Amino acid sequence: MATERKKLVEIQDLTVQFGSRRHPFTAVDKVSFHIFQGETLGLVGESGSGKTTIGRAIIRIHPTAGGRVLFDGRQINGRISRELDREVTRRIQMIFQDPMASLNERAKVDYIVSEGLYANNSHLTAEERREKVAQTLLDVGLLPEFSSRFPHEFSGGQCQRIGIARAIIMEPDFIIADEPISALDVSIRAQVLNLLADLQKARGLTYLFVAHDLSVVRFICDRIAVIHKGKIVELAESEQLFAHPFHPYTRALLSAIPQPDPIAERKKKLLVYDPACHHYSPENQPAWEEIYPGHFVLASGDELETYKKQL
Repeated sequence: MATERKKLVEIQDLTVQFGSRRHPFTAVDKVSFHIFQGETLGLVGESGSGKTTIGRAIIRIHPTAGGRVLFDGRQINGRISRELDREVTRRIQMIFQDPMASLNERAKVDYIVSEGLYANNSHLTAEERREKVAQTLLDVGLLPEFSSRFPHEFSGGQCQRIGIARAIIMEPDFIIADEPISALDVSIRAQVLNLLADLQKARGLTYLFVAHDLSVVRFICDRIAVIHKGKIVELAESEQLFAHPFHPYTRALLSAIPQPDPIAERKKKLLVYDPACHHYSPENQPAWEEIYPGHFVLASGDELETYKKQL
């Protein structure tokens, strides 16, 4: 009998709003999903879809307007105790999109990487802290001597490795990677992805991998959730999603992936998703349904029947 997998992160009807109370803008609209311990969940969508907002809401950068965020079985959004807030700060870390902008240009690498240890009242001596920084830099493929340098002395890929070191030095259980390779050269992206995969195996990490490129998340993520205008429209295991995409927005994203064969690239048909073409009656509103074991899609009753015929 297979053992049940532990849900490390659970998002239940999460809503995030910006603006004034009188004129709020809903960036995330009642989103629900979970992330199993040790897995990588990809969150994919175009710019402005709300994917980064979800990650920042989980780590408590953005306040939530509704719903619940559960981490290891405990609610962490809204008002929480100081002890739980400190625990969340240590156990959940974030890797930011722009490696240069996310680092303090006036601080040396030694302080940048170990800043979380200071903030979390880590009881380490100065020598122990320096040794921990040196080992963490080695773990991300950098030399310990780099700790005495400033961020402007490094390339974009090296700066992102420093950002990764800053996250893993806290020994977290869950890392939110907010488009960690989109600002890097193509030749460096594979190295950073391989580094994240190696760290996950060595440390048993759980990732939420935020991206806009489905071709990237296919090879690093166990499951993929597709988000459009604050709503998740489809969620499935990576290969299942690529083999049987149902929602028209998912198909549009897949059609935009460049083909290595120039002849196939010229012949492919680019799909465009226009939500205005979908008119729903009050009795036939889209709902979150499981169309196949582990494969969920946001669809109306009529659309669901059409999708089932495609299986």
